[in-house]
Amino acid sequence: MREIPIKQAKAILKRALKGTVNQRICLLTKKKDRSLTIETGDDTLNLTEQGYVDATRTYRLADGEGKHAVTMAFKREFPRSHQVYLSQTKEH
Repeated sequence: MREIPIKQAKAILKRALKGTVNQRICLLTKKKDRSLTIETGDDTLNLTEQGYVDATRTYRLADGEGKHAVTMAFKREFPRSHQVYLSQTKEH
């Protein structure tokens, strides 16, 4: 797990939503009390929030709804963060 700037985390999320590689990305705050986990499958996106909202939702990658949900969850969980911890695993 490494610490990265918030802008770099946004770029990684955008790339993950466009890509075709199955992967799991977990972002945590500095205190590690809030997290956002994104798992991309073949055609699905699993979004897990822990912090302000505790929920797990599934979206289709073909729809724009998943990208919008990830953006809103990111803003909700990391409103004042400058740095986040990143854990990223790729599956082939």
